[in-house]
Amino acid sequence: MHCRSRLRQTERSIGRFDRAATVAIGLLGVVSLFACAASETTGKKHKATPVDPGDDFFNDDAPSQEQPLSPSEAPDGGAVFGASSRPSTRDSGTDAAPVVDAGPQPKVYCEGNLVAGHLAVTELLIASRAGSNDDGEWVEITNTRSCWLKIKGITVESPRGAAFNTATVTDDLEIGPEGSFIVADSLDPAKNHRLPGVVVSWNATDVLKNDGDTVTVKLGDTVIDSITYPAFSNLQPGRTLAFPDDCTWGVRSDWQRWSLSFDNWSTGMVGTPNATNDDVACY
Repeated sequence: MHCRSRLRQTERSIGRFDRAATVAIGLLGVVSLFACAASETTGKKHKATPVDPGDDFFNDDAPSQEQPLSPSEAPDGGAVFGASSRPSTRDSGTDAAPVVDAGPQPKVYCEGNLVAGHLAVTELLIASRAGSNDDGEWVEITNTRSCWLKIKGITVESPRGAAFNTATVTDDLEIGPEGSFIVADSLDPAKNHRLPGVVVSWNATDVLKNDGDTVTVKLGDTVIDSITYPAFSNLQPGRTLAFPDDCTWGVRSDWQRWSLSFDNWSTGMVGTPNATNDDVACY
C-alpha cells in the first residue's frame, strides 16, 4: 500500500475517536507517513554512473601472442633469377664519437693447425670486363678468427674449364683478425685494376667461370673452405658480388644473402677488395 493511501485511511480513523485521541492518532499517521516514505526511498534502484571500461576491457578478445607473418619470397629470387642488390644504410658518422687510435697491438697468433672454417671466401669479381681472356678477376678470402693466421702453403683452386687453376701462397704471409687476402688472375696492377693489400696470383685468364664455378681453399689435403657459385643472370662486368659484413657465417651458402657491391676501389671498378664488405646489407 502506498504512503498517501495509508494517510487517508488514518484521517478517516481520526473521525471515529474523541478529541483526546485525535492528537495521538495524528501523530501516529505522521510517523507512518515518514516511515513509509523512507521505505520507498530505500527500495528504489538508482542508475549507476557509467564507467569507461578502458583498454583492459577488451583483453579477453586479444590473442595471447602475435601471429607470425607468413614467409615470402625475395623480390628478385636471389641466385635463381639474379644476384641481389642491397646497399648498406651506413651512418654518415657526423654524430659518432671520435675513433681513438690505440696504436700498434701485439700479435696474437691462432693456436693449432688451420682447419675448416678458419678462412672463408667473401667476395668475387667473376668478370672484370665482357668477352674472353679476362685477366682482371679475383676472389677475396677472409680470416674468420680473432687471432693472426699464418697462411703459407695455402692453395686456392678453381677446377672448372680446360685447365685446373691453382694459386699457392709461397711467402710467409700473415693475415690479422678478420683480415683478408686476394687471389687474382694477375699481379700486374694494370690488369688487376690496382688491387690493394696482399695479392696472390693464378697467373691465368678466365679463371672464374661466368656460368658458375667452385673455389676451394686448402692446406695440403685439408679443405679450409669450398664454395660453389651458380650462374647469375644479372652480373655486371667490373662489379663484385660480396657477402655482407652483417650476415652470420652460417648463411654464407645462401646466395640470396650476397649482394652486388656499391663502393668503387678503382676507376670503373665496383667492390671492396681487402676491405670490409660494409657497403652491402644482409636481410
